[in-house]
Amino acid sequence: MAGELTEREVLRVAESQYSRGDMEIPFVPAHTAVVVVDMIDEFVRPGWSPFWIPDATRQAPRIRQTIDKARRRGCLVVHLAYDVRPDLQGLNFPRTEFLVPIGSLAEGHDDLFHAVSFWHELTPAPEDVVVLKHCYSGFHQTPLDSVLRNRDIETVAITGTMTNYCCGATAREAFWHGYAVAMVEDCCSTDSAAMQAAEIATLRRGYAKIITAATLLERLASAASGDPTTKEATRQA
Repeated sequence: MAGELTEREVLRVAESQYSRGDMEIPFVPAHTAVVVVDMIDEFVRPGWSPFWIPDATRQAPRIRQTIDKARRRGCLVVHLAYDVRPDLQGLNFPRTEFLVPIGSLAEGHDDLFHAVSFWHELTPAPEDVVVLKHCYSGFHQTPLDSVLRNRDIETVAITGTMTNYCCGATAREAFWHGYAVAMVEDCCSTDSAAMQAAEIATLRRGYAKIITAATLLERLASAASGDPTTKEATRQA
């Protein structure tokens, strides 16, 4: 009853949802897109850029295996990448992105993000879709939503970097656009273990199903084989 809850009780429920909450969403291959966020040289190539995320380099082989298998199952694979148009002098970016502390990492590195260079292990396949973005979210002023809707996508599985910036922002907007969202936890990386855990906890409670690459592929395989359990879960989701 409203007004009869104790502080201890509401905090206990919140903690349970941050740490163990789960949601059921469909993973039908033809209606699932695996989104690879910013696996480009600026974030993945070791020692090359102040934006390098070492865990992204380590996770690249797993992401490669995941998207290869998902693609063979019939999933759409979408690659997102930062694009700073040098001819526009950064005017296609929100001006606030240059004010926050992370933006200072670009000082003295004026050539970063001017040419999209995907990490060699994650070069898009001919049938993949590449969407260039101009801020954290893959949806902001891009055709991503149109691409997904035109392919009848219902579920978006997020991989890439950084978990608490571009991956998290894209996951939130996918949720706001009405897509079922999965965060592939062992295929998402950032530069702080604490921030990785905090972002995953927040997304788990309010935005996404947290899943491993292995479980994602199992769910896709079950749906493709007509597993009745998967069909029922999809119908209910």
